Amino acid sequence: MDMLVRIGTSLFAVGLVATAIIIIPFFFGVTERPTWLNVLAAGGLTIGLGVALVAIVAAVLSPAPADETEQPDETEPPEETTAAGPAPAGTS
Repeated sequence: MDMLVRIGTSLFAVGLVATAIIIIPFFFGVTERPTWLNVLAAGGLTIGLGVALVAIVAAVLSPAPADETEQPDETEPPEETTAAGPAPAGTS
């Protein structure tokens, strides 16, 4: 899932750069831009955002991996406890 988020954000970044390349020249009076650049801008933004969002939703909905680092030690018996807390050291 992590790789899809990276791919999606990379596509989105390419779309943002292409959009900037399309928009900025309009401030200087240039109106003719190539069609492939428009397709790259629109596709990069929408497809990149879609891929990243799908990957994030899939990661959120997937079950969490089991954490094996904090397994109880099964060689020692569990401590006896009372309502007031652990048993005193000299009693059983």
